Amino acid sequence: MFETSYFDRLQDYLASGCNDELEEDELQYYNALYAMIGLNRKYGKDTAISFLRKEPFQLPLKRAREMYQEAINLFYTDDTIENAAHRNLLYEELNKAALVVLKTARNSKDIEIYGNIKMQAFKIKQLDRPDEKKIELPKAKPIKVYELNSRAVGLESADRNILAAQIDAIPDIKENERTRLKREARIVDIDIIEMIDDQEEKTKNL
Repeated sequence: MFETSYFDRLQDYLASGCNDELEEDELQYYNALYAMIGLNRKYGKDTAISFLRKEPFQLPLKRAREMYQEAINLFYTDDTIENAAHRNLLYEELNKAALVVLKTARNSKDIEIYGNIKMQAFKIKQLDRPDEKKIELPKAKPIKVYELNSRAVGLESADRNILAAQIDAIPDIKENERTRLKREARIVDIDIIEMIDDQEEKTKNL
């Protein structure tokens, strides 16, 4: 079993996003390499290699080692993984190791080892560095669109005569203020010259 290597084929398979269909022999080879990676993570290299030397595989030591190398190259050769992801993985593994040491600690030396592992995790996670200052982006100002034609927003046009009557009915306002309200309501035409003179009159004492 596994006399033939399907390493190149499996590289193409992973590069395709696992969308290609594997033959039965190729699938068995893939599963064996994947199992070796799991054993390597949990128990180490020697256990992963001995896995293929036992039933039902019974591979020679040399072939088992070759497949171990293929497994490492197949599943760990990935230049697209960001450094932050590697740091997070190492941080998690070191915390697990520290927890094991803490649970089995018998003396002060064990506690010292626990502290050293936690410090390594602390540095790998870069918790010993000050947090990067986040640049606050300027908040986008809301875009306002003014439209004098009410039909443009799905509303019926106002009855100018009713608006004029309502403005005329407002008590205790000056005539020029009443006129201004009518201009803003587009009841009367805007007199640009008069508006300028009115503005000058309001600001001359400022």
